[in-house]
Amino acid sequence: MTLPDDLLTRSADEATRRLALAFLDQAEAARARVDAKSDADALHDFRVAIRRLRSLARAHRRHLGNAIDGKRRKHLRAIQQATGGARDAEVALEWTRQLVHELDDESRAALTSFERWLEEAPADHAAVEEASARFTKLAKKLRGPLATTTVRLEGDEPESYGAVVGGLARTHVADLAELLESIADRDDESVHDARIAGKRLRYLLEPLRDAAPGARDVVAMLKRLQDLLGAIHDLRMLAAVIEDAAEEAEPNVIAALARLRERADLRAESLFAEYLAAFGGLRRAELVDRVETLARRLDGARQTETERKYLLRSLPNDVRRHPVKELWQGYLPGVKVRERLRREELGDEVRFLRTIKAGRGVQRIEIEETTTREVFDVLWPLTEGARVLKRRYTVEDAGLVWEIDEFLDRELVLAEVELPSADVQPPIPRWLESVLDREVTTEDRYVNLNLAC
Repeated sequence: MTLPDDLLTRSADEATRRLALAFLDQAEAARARVDAKSDADALHDFRVAIRRLRSLARAHRRHLGNAIDGKRRKHLRAIQQATGGARDAEVALEWTRQLVHELDDESRAALTSFERWLEEAPADHAAVEEASARFTKLAKKLRGPLATTTVRLEGDEPESYGAVVGGLARTHVADLAELLESIADRDDESVHDARIAGKRLRYLLEPLRDAAPGARDVVAMLKRLQDLLGAIHDLRMLAAVIEDAAEEAEPNVIAALARLRERADLRAESLFAEYLAAFGGLRRAELVDRVETLARRLDGARQTETERKYLLRSLPNDVRRHPVKELWQGYLPGVKVRERLRREELGDEVRFLRTIKAGRGVQRIEIEETTTREVFDVLWPLTEGARVLKRRYTVEDAGLVWEIDEFLDRELVLAEVELPSADVQPPIPRWLESVLDREVTTEDRYVNLNLAC
């Protein structure tokens, strides 16, 4: 799943649609494998993608409501439920094949008919085929609305995806902690409910595991919790299947099923003890604390850039020893929206970017994504008459990053510094003081778009 590096700071409307489309793509790819009966994991992968899409739509009803409304969420749920029987049979078969190796030869032979019964499940295969066809129709209806989002260039700053997820994470982990605390033993109904709650929290945070410090560790903890509770639940379901099969089995098979049930119970007890060691008491509190810490970090995710700009009389001494980029940037034609096209060269590395900025002064909205050389080459001619060529030096000082722009198509040097908030007045470094003319943050003439020619 390829997502933009700045997903956290994108608007929640845009980010959730991007994620929904990615999950939709995963579900369609897995559905094709289910139809082709190409591999044993296809149905599992299809169900996971559907579950991720459902979980996203449920958590972000406010942002996806017009694309995945209540009726469509019900359709997704029905599709997942229709494939549940076949998947339950697959899981029961997987556990049976694991556990029979712990039995004697006579019991293993007697259980051959039970394994064959689990393999066949003809009615469930028919349900999977029907669910696949229903999903194909639904996917076509979802794709158009999901591919459309609105970027606001005026008015209040839209909610960032990171900040929204931070708030949702707090609610999710509170529900999860309450369910975990209520689990009394391995047969408790709360085992399954806690598993679902943990899965929803994991799905909520998983897209951010590489974008926010601490997210990867939290996701890993939730994955382990899900695996443990899931295995305990699956073994409980296997016990129920064994009971059903024993009602019509031959005496020798009934005896073998009883031994299989004993092994399932022992494994479930062992897994429950492992769960208590990993997530009981203080360990459970540690999980909640980690999610809360992550949520606080996500609270600060923003869609805006906050910076101050200064006019310099010349390039500061010794600045040339710092990292430098060559920037070619031009602006595409437009009235209200002027998209910036940029080529960045840093040594042998070349990047191409497309950016939209809005607003003026210290704090502005910025939306940016990488593009390809081919797209750049097609669009660059359209920027003729609205271009800037400059050399950018990057200097770290007192925890802030200063960017010094030496314009190559005129005599002009500007310095910019990005700040944590609009209220911050950065201390001017000594190396900058001797060449500083004045702050020009609010002077429109020094906006790059206005400088472009």
